[in-house]
Amino acid sequence: MIFTNLIETNLRTKELGKQIEYYQRIESTNKEAWEIIDSEETSHGTIVITDNQLSGKGRNGNTWFMSPSKGLAMSIVLKKSISIQDGLLIPIAAGVAIAKALENRGGNPKLKWPNDILINNKKCGGGLCETRIKNNCIIQMVVGIGLNINETNNDFPDKVSKSATSLAIETNQSNQRELICAIITTYFERLFSDLPSSLPIWKNYCNHLNESVSFNQEGINRNGIFKGLDNDGRAIIQIDTKEILFNSITLE
Repeated sequence: MIFTNLIETNLRTKELGKQIEYYQRIESTNKEAWEIIDSEETSHGTIVITDNQLSGKGRNGNTWFMSPSKGLAMSIVLKKSISIQDGLLIPIAAGVAIAKALENRGGNPKLKWPNDILINNKKCGGGLCETRIKNNCIIQMVVGIGLNINETNNDFPDKVSKSATSLAIETNQSNQRELICAIITTYFERLFSDLPSSLPIWKNYCNHLNESVSFNQEGINRNGIFKGLDNDGRAIIQIDTKEILFNSITLE
């Protein structure tokens, strides 16, 4: 069970996390976040969190496995108007906040563009940002975060057992999920107030800087050298001798 008072006690924020919606079991924290946004029963910075997420999703509709009462599934509601350009940096900032939180708890996280979390080259979690746009401006956003915290090797399904890990596996100790939620939220608020500051930090955590990467673009498999991020958080990939910007690909 998640104890929201432990989240509140450990938060060091001015706006985020002042309202926390806890559910023992729901389909998706992102889906629930949008539902309470539509019902006008939530404010900027609300955290939606659950012990058991039944249908978690990653980028491009990929399924995200969560072990009940061991993983962390949460979403942060953003209800401030921001430019589309700044919005492109939100996934980068989310990735940095997650990485910093795991590092704070003894992990050695790396980032795979834009915000997949790897430890020892195995996936530990990631983020999914969803937006609503009006008049060329983002008016609402939900930042979803899924992390493997206290899972053991036996908790993972066979199909991901060789590619997935958890903070507990990598550090040989269990962790309080409420504390990690609070640390992520605190770091994220700081980065949200100065989004460009997340770019150099992200680069320091990057798992594949100046290395060969493979990706699929509109059904075509491509390869290149990952050179970093531009000022909008887009991936810079060198293909042959030309550097190309991408903002909607998934690295393999």
